[in-house]
Amino acid sequence: MRVLFAVSSSENSKDDIVDVIMNEYQKEYKKIITCKRAFYYDAIVNEVRETRDTNPYDLIVISEDLEKNIKDSYEAQDELLYKRMDDITDEAYKEDGTGIPIILICSERRSERDPIFSRLFVLGMYNILAGREKTIQNVCSLIEHPRNKKQAKMLYNINPKGLSYKSKSTSSDTIDQRELLSIVRFFNVNQNNTEKCVKGFAKISKEYSEEQIKTIVSSLPLTVRIKLENNSKEYVKIIKERVKKSAEENTRSTLQSVDLTDKKAGTSSSVIIPGQDKKKGIFKKISGKN
Repeated sequence: MRVLFAVSSSENSKDDIVDVIMNEYQKEYKKIITCKRAFYYDAIVNEVRETRDTNPYDLIVISEDLEKNIKDSYEAQDELLYKRMDDITDEAYKEDGTGIPIILICSERRSERDPIFSRLFVLGMYNILAGREKTIQNVCSLIEHPRNKKQAKMLYNINPKGLSYKSKSTSSDTIDQRELLSIVRFFNVNQNNTEKCVKGFAKISKEYSEEQIKTIVSSLPLTVRIKLENNSKEYVKIIKERVKKSAEENTRSTLQSVDLTDKKAGTSSSVIIPGQDKKKGIFKKISGKN
């Protein structure tokens, strides 16, 4: 287990909080944590970026009071916390595109149902400790078993209707921008690994609708699309279905109804017979070859 700690020790404690957490975790779970410390929020972002491809972290523990400014109003503190967590979650993801779990230890003023939890939930932060939940044992428990989205939603009493991370469109075919970003990151990281690209696309083809897949595909790098077209049966099937549907819609839009019982109408040349279109290469590979 490799953990990045960015925590401030309590003013009333003589013990180093990181040492206390690591000792308690080892005692409870019989495992050793390999750790590094960051003392500023910017340092967290830089450390995650620099280690992503070589030695990524499994988890990050952050205390809200890492950089305390008591002169700020509560509203200003909330906005600053959200911005900092937004910046960190943008960078904190693994090789497969999934987010690195972040345990946030909140400041003393926050309760277990603080309104900011809903905003942090949108960022994919499911491991927040506040009020009476702020114990060393709970930190260790979350290190060993981070919460998932469903658990966090129930614990924070999240009302999905009140969240603002989805598109303004009410269509079920829209895709959350953070999910899309995570998927694109995965393919960007693995664009030279054909096997991972193929397996990754096979997985998302089962989880998203046709319109969502269309959005995902249009966001992928060209090199990835070429690899998928040449190696992924799921990708080829989806693309062929899209081309077929587009061709059918085009045909329907150009057909004109003719009353054959009307002698004056005759057989107008405007009637298009399917299959007679001389256009070539309806399905063209991304590489430019027919």
